[in-house]
Amino acid sequence: MTVLAAGSLGNAVLVTGGRTRLLVDAGLPADELEQRLVAQGIRPGDVTALFLTHRHKDHVRGATDFARRHRSRILCTRRTARSLGSEVQRRIRRIEPLAPFATGDLVLRGVPLVHDAPETVGLLVEHGPWRYGHATDLGCTDGPIAELLTCCHVLLLEFNHDRTLLCAGSDPPHLKRRILARTGHLANDDAARLLSRLAHPRLEYVVCAHVSRRNNRPDLVRSAAARALAHWPRTRVGVATQDVPLTVEVDGAPAAPVRV
Repeated sequence: MTVLAAGSLGNAVLVTGGRTRLLVDAGLPADELEQRLVAQGIRPGDVTALFLTHRHKDHVRGATDFARRHRSRILCTRRTARSLGSEVQRRIRRIEPLAPFATGDLVLRGVPLVHDAPETVGLLVEHGPWRYGHATDLGCTDGPIAELLTCCHVLLLEFNHDRTLLCAGSDPPHLKRRILARTGHLANDDAARLLSRLAHPRLEYVVCAHVSRRNNRPDLVRSAAARALAHWPRTRVGVATQDVPLTVEVDGAPAAPVRV
């Protein structure tokens, strides 16, 4: 998987398994998405499908134009689909959260998240024995997230803000209240608690994503993740950014079969 962009200005993650290339969110303008894919050696027309986690602009900004240009399928919930242009409605496959479905060589499942956009979902991706979990834009860890994202080999989790920096920062009060709400975004300490529940010996890599530029710092994120992974020193940690791609690759077979 390659994080093409992560943050409040736009989010997009490319997940590849076998011959399938899945773009999770398309929160950059289509031209920029195309440029970032090409920089990774991927022709935009080779993207199998777009999976949209929710309807906020930093996750869907380029979806309509990209799908129209490259005749891409869009995978999303019904309420996310309503926010997209009419010209791509025929390209949309509406998904039901929790119900697994196949896309090419991948098996996908939407993971319900608590956020202030209707039917926000994370994502579980399975490719053979490998499992990738993806969860950003959640204000709390209620719901089935901790049960569905167990036994993943790669996790991308939101570490959005440090509460002290947010409360002391320059954001207007209404924005602070939104971020801190249970339908807002996940603070470092809450993300670390979730990560400690999800960590296991075969978790190879954790990507900390959707990190606020104003209300967080990479050193605080890494410190929080390290505390959560204290018993799993072999798990690597990366912090995704808005402008510098981050690639994680796993290959071969897991050390032991995963049973869920």
